[in-house]
Amino acid sequence: MRFDAIIGNPPYLTTEGMKNVTPKELPLYKNKYASAYKQFDKYIVFVERAMDLLNDNGLLGYIVPLKFMKVGAGQELRRIISTSKTLEAITAFGACKVFPGKSNYTCLLIVKKAEHETFRYNEVSNLNQWKLADKNILPTDTKSYNEISEGTWPLFPEQLRGAYNTILSNSTTLLAITGEDNIFNGIQTSANKVYVFQPKSERNGVYTFEKDGQDWKVEKDVTRPYFQTSTGDDGLNTYRTFKPNACVIFPYRKNDNDKLEMIPLDDIKRNYPKLYKYLLAHKNILNAKSRDIKPVPTTANEWHRYGRHQSLDACNLPEKIIVGVLSTGDKYAVDSCSTFVSSGGTAGYCMIALPKDSPYSIYYLQAILNCKYLEWISSLYGEIFGGGFIARGTKVLKQLPIRKIDFENNDEHLAHDSIADLQRQLIQMGDEIDAAHGNKRKLTILQRQFELSKKQLADFIMHLYGMEQYDSIIPIIKEQYVAD
Repeated sequence: MRFDAIIGNPPYLTTEGMKNVTPKELPLYKNKYASAYKQFDKYIVFVERAMDLLNDNGLLGYIVPLKFMKVGAGQELRRIISTSKTLEAITAFGACKVFPGKSNYTCLLIVKKAEHETFRYNEVSNLNQWKLADKNILPTDTKSYNEISEGTWPLFPEQLRGAYNTILSNSTTLLAITGEDNIFNGIQTSANKVYVFQPKSERNGVYTFEKDGQDWKVEKDVTRPYFQTSTGDDGLNTYRTFKPNACVIFPYRKNDNDKLEMIPLDDIKRNYPKLYKYLLAHKNILNAKSRDIKPVPTTANEWHRYGRHQSLDACNLPEKIIVGVLSTGDKYAVDSCSTFVSSGGTAGYCMIALPKDSPYSIYYLQAILNCKYLEWISSLYGEIFGGGFIARGTKVLKQLPIRKIDFENNDEHLAHDSIADLQRQLIQMGDEIDAAHGNKRKLTILQRQFELSKKQLADFIMHLYGMEQYDSIIPIIKEQYVAD
């Protein structure tokens, strides 16, 4: 049976939700539907199935989450739609919440079973006005199929086309500047409650800390500085000196080839008896099958390993930028303490470093990443959550357009150095503002200087990107997606 029209609101259920609620469905979808890719949501296979059920020239209209245009799990659905050229129109509701009390940001997806050369796109900024308006006279942009593929669909109103093209015109990707090995996720211990601790004191190279009401000691040499996620102001700020706020047990050492390897338990017992005692007391947790250690241990005495071997060397770098995977503005911090951070979906962190021979300053990179132009671009590539929080994992970060510098050009070289120097000064001012807490007169002067310097930095970046004509129309994501 085929249909001329299908209209609906398909179920929004994650892969994890299907595993818990309807586990028998999941393998069926995986076997039958090409769009059932990675950690897909159920609505994705509903779209594919509905497209299959259309007659020629039949129309499909679904309201679905916007994120299918961006997330990795939407890749195969994007491929199906873009290669078949059946997309008729998308109405993106942006920050407007169609379903009261729900956090989903949605769009109307219209598919027609016939090949198109173009499709229509519009964004809704006021839901009530849109409901009452004559849809035939609403401003709508015509988009080319060249703009969509299996990759991310960075769709936006055509009035911003000039701004988008200008940002990209003299830029290169962050990946091109850093290289593949210098944008990475944090570590994965698979047992943070055991490995991560808050020192109560440190004496003679030994930390004392508390776990579950009991005091423990561990040798400092087998720990590393760590940044632990906290609620509220977490101390991760573009305009503050970054400081680790915890420690992580680190049962690894460099071998003769300067590569990290796990310290055998016998060596820990002999050289780090305090750590050995602590690990042994928590063996039941560390040796649990649920930790799913990879690569799979080859002996019975590897249970003290991290769950994954990723990013162990990277975290040790003397200088890098740390950013939360799910974050909003002013959240790119320069770490000079070789701090370790954790991965873990939207709750984790990513890191960005520069090659040793790079001519770029890490502070230039920090200032550019934090500017409003890249915040907007990040929102086009990454999923947006309430309050303007953007999921900016390594996939998003790698694509960001960094204004490239011709270091042989004196003007560009000077602009690079001026931006880096001003960014350093702003961090120092931020620290001074924190130190002046309670001194109202001093605080007022510092805050005024800080805002003037931020404006100066924004102007430097505006001129560097050539955005004078478009600066005022760039969307401020945090303001658009104000939390309910």
